[in-house]
Amino acid sequence: SEAFELEKRLALEKKLRNTLAEIEHALEKYETGTYGICDSCGQPIESARLEALPQANLCLKCKMRQTKDAKGTR
Repeated sequence: SEAFELEKRLALEKKLRNTLAEIEHALEKYETGTYGICDSCGQPIESARLEALPQANLCLKCKMRQTKDAKGTR
């Protein structure tokens, strides 16, 4: 139905906007010399994680904690 297609399109647009914001944040960090540093704990982000997800702003440990916390609040 039209409503379902509109809902899918809006969800995709939201995901794209969020991804773009993450990429812009990573570029800002690159320009300031803080690219590859976790926004939460200040430790280096694993190179394998950055290779897989260049816009990552959290190390794996902090990302796992964030995901766990988000699931716990639902």
